[in-house]
Amino acid sequence: MTRARLTFPQGDPVEFPLDEVTAFGPEIEGFRAWLGAVFASADGRWIIRLGEDEILGFRRDELKRIRATPVGAELTLGSNVEAVPVREGDVTSYGPEPQGIRSWLGRLAHGHGDAWVRFSDGHELRFALGNGPHVRLLEPTDTLPESGIRLPLA
Repeated sequence: MTRARLTFPQGDPVEFPLDEVTAFGPEIEGFRAWLGAVFASADGRWIIRLGEDEILGFRRDELKRIRATPVGAELTLGSNVEAVPVREGDVTSYGPEPQGIRSWLGRLAHGHGDAWVRFSDGHELRFALGNGPHVRLLEPTDTLPESGIRLPLA
């Protein structure tokens, strides 16, 4: 089960399983937020249209790194060592929109105001956007002890 760990500039981190989330908000829009959502997604196929005649298409498993730049982003795709520069001003469209809590968490760095997450037991987590939180997605293998798992001998 994948978990999210949110750390804030002040206070203790908050950790929760993604499958216990029933709702979240607000919507966070924009190209940089979309890139964050794409990077947080587990899978998918994505397209960025640049100008009128250039299209950059890629699968999530091809996207190795996104680095924000003052004018857009650099995407490292596939086995390429060199990043593909994407000027935000040249982007005419992008899509599709990633869905779900995992993708929404990837957008948080680009949001402002107040955010909330509602869980299956009815309680809500509320926090401010703008100066955090930092989000880390923990896959089941990330929570193993450094020494690994010891299986009982038969």
